[in-house]
Amino acid sequence: MNGSVKFFDSRQRYLLFVTTTNEKAVVSEKIASIVEDLKPQKPALKIFDAGVGDGAVLMNVLRSCHKKFPTIPFFVSGKDVSMEDARLTIEKLADRLVEHPNMVFVISNLHYSEAPSFKSKNTEKQKKMNWDVVKLKGNSSYGFNQQLSKLDDILKNNWRVEENKSGNTTYELPSVIVIYREDQEFALEQIIPTKDKSINEFDLVLVSQAYRSRFPVDKKINYVVKPMINALSSGGKLAIFHSCGNDPGTEVINQLWPDETPFPNNANDMIDYLNQNLSKDEKENLIFHKPEIIKYGLRSQPNEINSGIATSLMFSAWNACTYVAQIGDQMVREKEADQSYIECVEKIVKENDGLWFNDEMLIIEKK
Repeated sequence: MNGSVKFFDSRQRYLLFVTTTNEKAVVSEKIASIVEDLKPQKPALKIFDAGVGDGAVLMNVLRSCHKKFPTIPFFVSGKDVSMEDARLTIEKLADRLVEHPNMVFVISNLHYSEAPSFKSKNTEKQKKMNWDVVKLKGNSSYGFNQQLSKLDDILKNNWRVEENKSGNTTYELPSVIVIYREDQEFALEQIIPTKDKSINEFDLVLVSQAYRSRFPVDKKINYVVKPMINALSSGGKLAIFHSCGNDPGTEVINQLWPDETPFPNNANDMIDYLNQNLSKDEKENLIFHKPEIIKYGLRSQPNEINSGIATSLMFSAWNACTYVAQIGDQMVREKEADQSYIECVEKIVKENDGLWFNDEMLIIEKK
């Protein structure tokens, strides 16, 4: 792929994508059905989100979990190297802590292989770890929101990033924020983590768009999926969601950039790789569910398409197509400069009465 791969990290384009499509809602609904089959063991229902994003999926999952397990304590851990993602997630917590008081929420900026146990593999960085505990006072959503909004300074100081030797973004220092209600501290004492001891196996692990679609299978597995399999408790379920193409959005990309291959591998390729590279004992301890295709779409009003595509819809459709396919910034700018994309996008949106995309869902269960 030519052009900057940093497109996938663009905040503006990411936020436009999540607010103009219903992907988060569709993914949340699929996870809700998984929650129904969970069988948590004491001392808590344990959830790990391997990349919280804007927090929308995780908050919906917590709603589903409360419906199914209204009295069980929750230990909820999430990771994201992005300060903005951490902030967006934290600011959504107030209502969840009112609905489900007996919850401990933890967020870190650690890597996939480190975050479940809050241990950086860089021993020098681990010695300087930022560890903040926030005990929320009171019992109202308003009060919790006021207190959570004051965490911006902690995030600005602790969620700083740098480039590693490979040029990839990583944390400057490992950082963890632990949040719970002060009036629940006595009941939650055994699940509140410390630097030395924490829950590190989970009943439900979420991996939603956590890696680049163009990564080879071995990178997807070794960097993300395998560490998350290792974080499963007995009976735990790993829910993986990623873009897979074969949809109108991909048709736009194919017409504008015929040589691009945004989705070179799929969930079955990942299962094959795991079967070939896991030990016999590891394979025998896992159940690979059949991958499932789930469909989501661009939000639009019927008259926006039937009476002529509005500029706002055109921009949203173009952004969604290039974001899902992870097209580089320079390549996008070239098409925007000569406006050669407009006719293509308009045609495909009209032909499909809108725009939709395919995600693939893979469930891996630990026996």
